[in-house]
Amino acid sequence: MRIKFVLLSILLAYITTAFITGCATSNQAPPAQPVNPSYGNTAQNYPAPPSRQGSINQTASRFATSYNQAVMDKQALGQAAMSNDHQRSQDLIRSYSRNLEISKESYQTLREIAENQGTGDITIFFPHNSAQIVENSLQHQRLIRYLDSLERNNRERQLEFVITGSASAVGEDNHNQVLSKKRANAAVSIIDQYLINVPHTFHKVYGTGEANSPKKETEDINKRYRFVRIMALYNDSQTSAMSAAPAPLMPPGPPMAMNSRPMQNAGTRQLSEYINSIGMKFIRVPAGTFLMGSPETEIQRDANEILHEVTITQPYYLQATEVTQQQWLDVMGTQPSHFKNCGMDCPVENVRYSDAMEFIKRLNKLERTIHYRLPTEAEWEYACRAGTHSAFFNGPMVTGEDFNHNPYLDSVGWYYHNARHAPHRVAQKAPNAWGFYDMHGNVWEWCNDWQSPYPFHAEIDPKGADFAKAKIRRGGSWAHYPSYNRSAYRSWYDPEDNSPDLGFRVAITKLEQLPQSPKPKFVMEKPAPRPSPKPKPIIKPKPKLPPEPVPMPGPAEINQCILIRDITFDLDSARINTRMAPLLDRAVELLKKYKGKIELNGHTCSLGSKPYNMGLGQRRADAVKNHLISRGINADRISTRSFGEEAPKFTNMTGVGRSLNRRVEILLYGLADELQ
Repeated sequence: MRIKFVLLSILLAYITTAFITGCATSNQAPPAQPVNPSYGNTAQNYPAPPSRQGSINQTASRFATSYNQAVMDKQALGQAAMSNDHQRSQDLIRSYSRNLEISKESYQTLREIAENQGTGDITIFFPHNSAQIVENSLQHQRLIRYLDSLERNNRERQLEFVITGSASAVGEDNHNQVLSKKRANAAVSIIDQYLINVPHTFHKVYGTGEANSPKKETEDINKRYRFVRIMALYNDSQTSAMSAAPAPLMPPGPPMAMNSRPMQNAGTRQLSEYINSIGMKFIRVPAGTFLMGSPETEIQRDANEILHEVTITQPYYLQATEVTQQQWLDVMGTQPSHFKNCGMDCPVENVRYSDAMEFIKRLNKLERTIHYRLPTEAEWEYACRAGTHSAFFNGPMVTGEDFNHNPYLDSVGWYYHNARHAPHRVAQKAPNAWGFYDMHGNVWEWCNDWQSPYPFHAEIDPKGADFAKAKIRRGGSWAHYPSYNRSAYRSWYDPEDNSPDLGFRVAITKLEQLPQSPKPKFVMEKPAPRPSPKPKPIIKPKPKLPPEPVPMPGPAEINQCILIRDITFDLDSARINTRMAPLLDRAVELLKKYKGKIELNGHTCSLGSKPYNMGLGQRRADAVKNHLISRGINADRISTRSFGEEAPKFTNMTGVGRSLNRRVEILLYGLADELQ
């Protein structure tokens, strides 16, 4: 079997070398391999060969799709060879060769088009282990000059960007995959900012340049493979390209730049991407049929995930990311999130279903439409899967001793293993094939359906129950294990309850604005004759009373305090766990900087009796006090008290809420006086 695996590796290396030879220029490194391989029967449904008459968007999508598919075939081939599956190995070799050939032909076509248009490409190099394009650096200035040239020669055409990230061989495989993805996305943010008024879209291939980078060579050789390559093309045929619905496994088509055009009126063509007036990006999802639920063989599946066929009859738009705190603030003018210090690009959370509906109501009014809404559960899973059938859109659940960790989920979502007990900024992990971010983890997402069991028969446009006790939420969160973050996992929640791991993303039925109502004509009316004024009665002035004294606040009322940190504890424990130690150390730094009094308030959830909870809260406060004293905080500054279960910050009706209520609040007094 080992000999067979070696022979297969040699064959793949030979095929890959042939592709690299055809795609690379004499002075540039070749495109590197993408990341996020997924398992599945990849030996079917080959992409069609490239056509020079086809649109640039289709050719670029074909290149990215076929190249990524080739890499997934190669990953799956290793597993098939190790399991001695001869037939599957042969199928995967044929699929790998076919996809690599298509990607090679597509890439050559794109290069010829770029040369004829004069756009060419640019390669941005990075320092070792870095994915940052520093502002005003040489590489940043080169990229800005390149984008400036593209904008000046645009002539109202759409730009298609083909972006390839790469790393060198000196790192580990997983590290290189993540690093090359970050390098590709580093260029995307700069392009989006600079070309805000130019319609553009991206076709990204995340590479692992170590496949082509010589591992034992000098630093001068290896640094040539630490790059991101950006090829730009003007899409002269964007009208014909956008009129057709995108194929299920192709990346979405051309976007609409922010504020460049209004939402389409009825009867006009629908864009493949749309960005509204406050920067919310939406991706068009084509109509189609898929299998909803999970097969009985899926690891840790639930019995309510009955596998059945669902047809979505109408295309719709879904937000590329979860609604952010900034977007919520722009529409609602409030900040309900528990994790406010996460940043304005983090998902808004701690919102009820009714809060989400109020946001949508105001957004419809702001955008002058009626078509913003929450997605149905079927629409959510259809967009999440993006044509895949595995537990996650990039791979399966894995067997092993640690069910809390999944290597596939690491690269596409924030969950219990990698989130460090908090949400993260949106769009930091890899998107699925249709361009949607954070479909696995970060925060749960409200759906519009009332909870109802799946049927055993096929459905068309399912909407859920007419009424039930709970609303559907999907996607898992930063606080949950991999099985809760699967594409098929179902969860429901009280619509009038909120949680620090619960947010939402918005859908659009269609791009259509309401007609503006005509302004009423102003008619001058004749003024009515004024009645003759009546004589004012003479009122004797009342004697003025002396003003009432204004009570002055006492010392306790003007002694302001701030909440430094919440330190959470395990169930029925007063021991500081290891994951809280770094948070305590950062709190100590602030407490040493300012000399005010410190108050420690111990809290518990509602699972014990009241006397027991009061004692447990006091023990937790004492544990934090002893820790602060051991780090050099004067004991005379510290006071403790216990609230038991009497002052919950979150609901005790959910597991997440109870876990966050098991806490000690660190309050610092007198900070306002020191800052004056």
